[in-house]
Amino acid sequence: MPFNGTGLHGYDNVKKKWISTWADSMSTGIMVSEGTADADGKTITYKGEYACPVENGKMKNFRQVVKIIDNDHHEFEMYMPGPDGKEMRGLYIKYTRAK
Repeated sequence: MPFNGTGLHGYDNVKKKWISTWADSMSTGIMVSEGTADADGKTITYKGEYACPVENGKMKNFRQVVKIIDNDHHEFEMYMPGPDGKEMRGLYIKYTRAK
């Protein structure tokens, strides 16, 4: 089936952390995570928890990584537990700014 998703990332000045939200056409909830940037500020790693729609809402941890390649290119990766319980990459998006 077609997949559509929307994410929002921003820095929370009160929490002093990066905040991310994610919603898509494969689930019914909104994923929220908090993260920190690497020293160079070009990689932000978020961690959160979501209600797995495949396992009747069982709570599972996830991790997201946003890499700022340059002003026109970003990469987004989402990691979650695989069938064996080990972390696997479940989503990869390569962003290019439209000009």
